Amino acid sequence: MINDLLSAIAARLASVEPNLKYIDQDWGQLDFYQESPPVKFPACLLECQQTSWNNQGRYLQDGIINLSVRVADLPVANTSLRAPAAQKSRAAAIWVILQNIHIALYGWRPDGSQFGPLSRVSTRRVKRDDGIREFEMVFICTVTDHSAETQFYNIADPEVAAAQFNTVPPDKVLEVSIKEL
Repeated sequence: MINDLLSAIAARLASVEPNLKYIDQDWGQLDFYQESPPVKFPACLLECQQTSWNNQGRYLQDGIINLSVRVADLPVANTSLRAPAAQKSRAAAIWVILQNIHIALYGWRPDGSQFGPLSRVSTRRVKRDDGIREFEMVFICTVTDHSAETQFYNIADPEVAAAQFNTVPPDKVLEVSIKEL
């Protein structure tokens, strides 16, 4: 379920923001490296930070997912007041990318999914000492998880259970076996 959401977001960003050179799930590419991160800049890393779940009964849960969208660039351009316009434009590209990501994701939801629309809740600069300029945006969305529902369906009639769910409740297995003999 979460992988489906992250994959859909990655595909959405790839289709609307051509300036991103690397889009992937966040497995620590910017945090654990020897010489240089295994990404191309500007990079976008996606991660599900946390999901808060609420029981709705009958093995159904609603959740609120916090999604991290990390955008990083390795600026090599001068941003000083007297820098050439082309250099300043290159250095400012990360601001355009952040705005385009917000526009692409705010209110968007994957087609035909159990996820609600995304909403940005925060943006922050991540201070680093390696020269990489990084920003993190956090989006939230709602989700309804039905996955446990069929595992615990309590149907008294084993024939109905077998027909609808291709299963028989464990307490009826012996009874069905005896009836069939």
